[in-house]
Amino acid sequence: MGGLFKSKTPKVEPAARMPDAQDPAVLAEKRKQMAEMRARGGRDSTIMSDNLTGSVGKLGA
Repeated sequence: MGGLFKSKTPKVEPAARMPDAQDPAVLAEKRKQMAEMRARGGRDSTIMSDNLTGSVGKLGA
């Protein structure tokens, strides 16, 4: 009867490491994402052909 009240303790998972905002890998990924956003934005991202750019490299310049 004493075996009925014995409870098994659950296994405790090791604590997960929280990401650090100053970690070099996190900073590199943030710089990469910002560069991709800058390259994607603005008027340059809407020009689909190099035939319209002329000798200067930009439309209207």
